[in-house]
Amino acid sequence: MRLEDDPVARELIESANLMRLAYVGPHDQPYVVPVWWRYAGGEFVVVTGPRADKVRRLARRPKVAFTIDTSAPPYHVLLVEGDAVLEETDGMAPEYPEIVTRFLGPLADAYLARMRERVQRQVRIRIRPRSWRVLDFTTRFPKSLR
Repeated sequence: MRLEDDPVARELIESANLMRLAYVGPHDQPYVVPVWWRYAGGEFVVVTGPRADKVRRLARRPKVAFTIDTSAPPYHVLLVEGDAVLEETDGMAPEYPEIVTRFLGPLADAYLARMRERVQRQVRIRIRPRSWRVLDFTTRFPKSLR
């Protein structure tokens, strides 16, 4: 089954819930950061600045995991594992305005106006899921609750 064919996964990828992206961070320890994202063409995309710590770390060790989840019961959770591919862009990444609008709504225009003056380069992080699963806490529970 494709990710977007699962109704709970589709609900989550159409939501504006933050992604909690995990990668190998400082001192080879797990590190998790909340990020804005989009899903299109079977992959997740995160856009960040070229000096972000995650860019350096992912260039060396591209394996990632992340969750996108709801904050109220019954909790819905999408858990994904994949590999990150980094692409540097000149100026603002084309998908960045769409991502910002999704997460900031009516505040997006003012934010983007300030960012357009500052952004010279960005890095697009593409993540194609290698594996995924869904928890909906009504029919699909974590193993620890079964």
